[in-house]
Amino acid sequence: MPKYQPPKFATSILAKFLDERWWSELAGDLEEQFQDTVESKGLKRAQFIYWLEVIRLLRPHLFRRSKQHSRIMMTGNHLKISYRNLKKNKVYAAINILGLSIGIACVMLIAVYVKYETSYDNFFKDSDRIYRAALERVYPGRVKMFGTSSIMLAPTLRENYPQVEAVTRLHRLFFANEVPVAFPNSDNTFLETQYLFGDSLFFKVFSYEFIAGDPNTALNRATDVVLTESTAIKYFGTTDVVGEELIVAPGTRRVSGVIKDNPANSHIHFDLLGSIRSVGALINATEIGSWANPWVYTYLKLRPGVDPKTFELEFPNLVGTYGGANIAQGAGTDWKTKGHAFNYFLQPIESIHLESQLDVEVEPNSDITYVYIISIVALIILTISSINFVNLSIARSTERAKEVGIRKVMGSQRSALISQFLTESIFICLIASILSIGLVFITIPQFNQILGTSLSFSTILEPIILVILLAFIFVIGIISGFYPALVISSLQPSKVLKGSYKHSSKGIWLRNGLIIVQFVISIFMISGSIIVSQQMTYLTNKDLGFNQENVLVVHYTNDLAEDYNAFFNEVSQMSTVQKAGGSTFVPGEFMGSGVFGVDDPNVDDIRGNTITINQEYVETMEFEIVMGRNFDRSFNDSLKVIINEATVRAMGVENPIGMKFLSNNNPNTPTFEFTIIGVVKDYNYYSLHSEIGPLIMFYGVGNFVPSVTVLRVNQSNMEETIKNVQAKWESLTEEPFKYSFLDDNLDRQYEADKASTSVFDIFTLIAIVMSCTGLFGLATYVVNQRLKEMSIRKVLGASLPNIIKVFAKDFMVLICFAFIIGAPIAYFALEAWLENFAYHINIGFFAFLLAGLITITLVFVTIGYQGVKMALINPTKVLRSD
Repeated sequence: MPKYQPPKFATSILAKFLDERWWSELAGDLEEQFQDTVESKGLKRAQFIYWLEVIRLLRPHLFRRSKQHSRIMMTGNHLKISYRNLKKNKVYAAINILGLSIGIACVMLIAVYVKYETSYDNFFKDSDRIYRAALERVYPGRVKMFGTSSIMLAPTLRENYPQVEAVTRLHRLFFANEVPVAFPNSDNTFLETQYLFGDSLFFKVFSYEFIAGDPNTALNRATDVVLTESTAIKYFGTTDVVGEELIVAPGTRRVSGVIKDNPANSHIHFDLLGSIRSVGALINATEIGSWANPWVYTYLKLRPGVDPKTFELEFPNLVGTYGGANIAQGAGTDWKTKGHAFNYFLQPIESIHLESQLDVEVEPNSDITYVYIISIVALIILTISSINFVNLSIARSTERAKEVGIRKVMGSQRSALISQFLTESIFICLIASILSIGLVFITIPQFNQILGTSLSFSTILEPIILVILLAFIFVIGIISGFYPALVISSLQPSKVLKGSYKHSSKGIWLRNGLIIVQFVISIFMISGSIIVSQQMTYLTNKDLGFNQENVLVVHYTNDLAEDYNAFFNEVSQMSTVQKAGGSTFVPGEFMGSGVFGVDDPNVDDIRGNTITINQEYVETMEFEIVMGRNFDRSFNDSLKVIINEATVRAMGVENPIGMKFLSNNNPNTPTFEFTIIGVVKDYNYYSLHSEIGPLIMFYGVGNFVPSVTVLRVNQSNMEETIKNVQAKWESLTEEPFKYSFLDDNLDRQYEADKASTSVFDIFTLIAIVMSCTGLFGLATYVVNQRLKEMSIRKVLGASLPNIIKVFAKDFMVLICFAFIIGAPIAYFALEAWLENFAYHINIGFFAFLLAGLITITLVFVTIGYQGVKMALINPTKVLRSD
C-alpha cells in the first residue's frame, strides 16, 4: 500500500462529477502520477499538482450524462447547426427572418393598439360597477338612441333605489364648441373646447386624482370650477390655484380644485369642469321636473353584487311612476298609446368607447369593427409570413435530404431530427422577434400619428407582454416548423443517398394549398383596398344636396349682438363675396331637435332636427326648393317654416304646403302654429354614416343674430377675403375672430374612417410585398429543381417565352383557384362593412377583376425574373454533370 494518498476531497470531486467511463480510466493514472511526484518533488508539491490536474479535468464533456445535461448539450449543438445553415443560405434566412419579423411586429403593434382601445375608462376605481344610463326614445313611427338622459333620472335613482351606491350627472354644451375664458386682472383670453359640467357627486363616481382641493366639496357651489393640471399651469403657471377667479359667461367662476390630466384612454375629456347649477337650461329643467328632454349624461355606480341586467328591469316602472305626469304635460295623457316610450338601459362604462354609437355622445367614439378588422389584418400578415416559412422549408428539403440521410445512417433517431428542425424554426422566430421589437419602436410614432392614438412603446416591455411574446415565439416556431420537420425527418436514407429523392405528392399539395391561401389573402386585401378607397372617394365627392365649395364659415357671430347687421351688410357687399347668409348651425354641426304635432289628425307627431336661418341662407348654401317658396322679408314669415323631403315622407302626405306644425300639443299651455311654406331637396346635414332625417327650418326675424354666417367667396381672392372680413370683425368687437371652410369641416367627419383606411392600405401593401417575397424565394428553389428539365427543353428547341410560360403556368393555375375562392369572400366581407354607411357605393365586378390582374402582374414580375434567369442559362453547363 502506498505510503501517501492523494487529497481525498479533490478525489471525491472528480468521482462525483466525472462520467464513470472517464473516472475508471483516469483514477489510476492520477494516483500513479501523484506517487511519482511525491518521490521526485515531495508531498506538498505533489498535492498541489494533483489539485491542478483535478481542476483541469473538470470539463463539461467529461461530466456524468444526465438526461437534462444531454438535452442542454443537444440544444446547444442544434443552435450551432441552425446558425451555420442560416449563414450558408443567406437568401432563405433573410426572407424568413424579415417576413416573420414584419409579421410579429404587426401583431405586436396591433396588440398594443387593441390593449389601448379596450382599456378605456378601466383606470377608474370600481370601473366594473360604473354604468351610463342611455335612452331608447320611441316616437310615433321612429326610434332614436341617445347617450343622454333626463336631468331627473339621477336624483330619482339616488333617492329611491338602494341598489345604486352613487350617481352623478355630466353635461356638455351642445351648441357651442368654444368657451371664452378670461381673468379679472389680465387681458389674456383662452378659447376652451373642453368645458364640461358635473354635479356635486361627480367625484363620488369618478375617481380622478386631486392635486389641490377637496373632491367631496369641489362642485358644491354654482360658481365652482375644477381645472386639470395642464390647464392650471397654462392659466397661472402653478397648480396652487384654489380660490383663483376666472371670468366665464355669464359670470365669475372660482377655482375649487385641480386634478391630474385626464388619461387619453377615456371617453370623457375636459380641461375645465364646472357645476351644472351654472347652466340656465338645466336649472329650468330641474325646476319643472323635466323628463322629456335628454340633456345630461347619467352615470351610476351599482353596489357590489347587484346584477345590472336585473336592475335594468326597474326602468320601465321608474319612468311611469316618477316621470309620467311631466311627460303627459308635453305629449298628452295618452302619450303611451300614441306610441311614445322612454326605455332606459345601462351601458358598462368600459364598453362605451368601442360599442356605443348613439346620438349625442360625450365625444366621438371608436368602433369595435375597426379593431376587429385591424386585428384580422395583422393575423393575415403573420399567416403569410408563416406560410412563407413552411413553403420555403419544404422546398429546401431537397437540399437537406443528403444531410438527413447521412444523419440517419450514422444512427440519428427521427425524434432527434425533428428536434433539430424545430430548434432551427424557433431560433429563426427568436431572431425575428428581436428585430420586430425594433420595428415596433421605429413605427409606433407614425402609427400614433395616423390613428390619433397615444400608444406607448413601454407597453411592449411590460413583464406580461414579454412572457406572452416568449410563448408566442415558441408557438409560432412550432406551428411553422412542425410539418416541414415531419416531412424532412421522414426521408429514407437509401433513396436520398442514391439521389432518387423526390417531393411527396402530399408535400406538393400542401405547398400549392398554402400558395393558394396566400393568393386568396392578396386578392381579398387588394380588392378590399380598392373598394375602401372608392367608398372614401364617394364620401368626399357625393352630392350632399348643396354646394360646399368656397364657403367661408364665420363662427360665433352672435357675439356681435347689435352690431351683427352692420357686419353682415358690409361683408355681403364685398366684391369677393358672392352671397352671404346666417343660421344657428351649418351642416356637420350638432343641431337642435323637437317634437311637433300636425294639424292633420291622420299624421303622427314629427320629430325633427331644427335650425333657424335668415332669408339669404337658402340661397347662399344653394339648397334646391322643390315645392313652395323661400322665406321673404316682404311677407310676414315669423310663423312659417321650410321642411325637407324627409319630413314630407315622415308625414305621409304628397303636398304639405299650407299644413301647420304645432309646437306644443298640451291643451293647458299656449300652442304656436307654424305654417309650411316650402320644401327643400334633402341634403346631408350630418355625415353619410347617417340617413337624412326630418329637418325643420324656422325663420329668424326681428333681432335674430345667427350663430354662424356663411359667405360664398371667390376662390381666387380667398386670402384677401379672409383678411377683409377679419378687419371688419375686429372693428366691431374684441372677441377673437374664428373662421373655417365648410368643405374642411365636412371632411373632418370622416377622419376616423380615413385613418383606418390608411392603416388598412399600409398593411395591404405589407401583405402583398411579403407574399411576393415568399413567392420569389419559392421560385428560386423551383428553378433549381427544374434546371435540368428546362435545359433539355431548350436543347430540343424551346424558345425563351415558351420556357417562361411553362415555368409560370403552374402559378397562374393557382391564382385562378385563389380568385374563385377569394373574390366571393371579399365581396361578402366588404358588403358587410359598407352597411356601416347609410350611403355607399355598389360593389361591382371591376374591383375584383382589377385585384386579380394586379395579383397576376405582381406574381408574373416576381417569378418572371427567375424564369428569365433560368431560360438564359447555358444548358450544356447544367447537363454536363450527367
